[in-house]
Amino acid sequence: MSVLVAKQIAKEYGTGPAKVQALKGVDVSVEAAEFVAVMGPSGCGKSTLLHVCGGIDPPTSGQVLLEGEDLAAMDDTARSILRRRRLGFVFQRINLLPTLSAVENVALPLRIDGVARRAAGERAQAELQRVGIAHRAGHYPHEMSGGEQQRVAIARALVIQPAVVFADEPTGALDSTNAQHILDLLSACAEAGQTIVMVTHDAGMARRAGRVIVMQDGQIVEGVACAEEPSDALSRPWDERP
Repeated sequence: MSVLVAKQIAKEYGTGPAKVQALKGVDVSVEAAEFVAVMGPSGCGKSTLLHVCGGIDPPTSGQVLLEGEDLAAMDDTARSILRRRRLGFVFQRINLLPTLSAVENVALPLRIDGVARRAAGERAQAELQRVGIAHRAGHYPHEMSGGEQQRVAIARALVIQPAVVFADEPTGALDSTNAQHILDLLSACAEAGQTIVMVTHDAGMARRAGRVIVMQDGQIVEGVACAEEPSDALSRPWDERP
């Protein structure tokens, strides 16, 4: 079953001579429990696609259906509520609140949504256990490494039990060892049934996904079913892609 469907979505920024077409009639469908990677050169529209599909930005035209509900037809308030309850986000810039401990950061989405403090804390602690960092629950972001902070961010994304987790270059600020640990964690989440859409410029990371979408100039130019063996479609330079 498709949990996310984007139909002919376009996104424009600016007006007149300054207008930029970031997305040009893109169609995407993501199945439940699928791990999808979105690749492409800088400026190709991959982060814009994630932001539109994740309800952060409305499309200029087209539809974005999350579990059958059209995000593009919602006002800002309705879209914010749906995003808070059904979508998880992990970004390159980790964005943990520095004045909150790890468990408090993870519990924050639940507390904002009205969940009682004790229940939110218990769920947050369980997610920290799931991502292997429960022993750092009482620590603050400045007391943790970048890899540990990103694990907290993933726990925060998972704690609402989202329909989809969107990850935008989630390992971009990490060293290679921590990046591999985070990718292993995302892969394990996908194997456990979590739907994940990940933006990356790294072909090696993309091969860990079940499917790769390749973008160029605001459009999808390829869809690749992924495997452990390198794919010709992932190996060609960008200027040799159709």
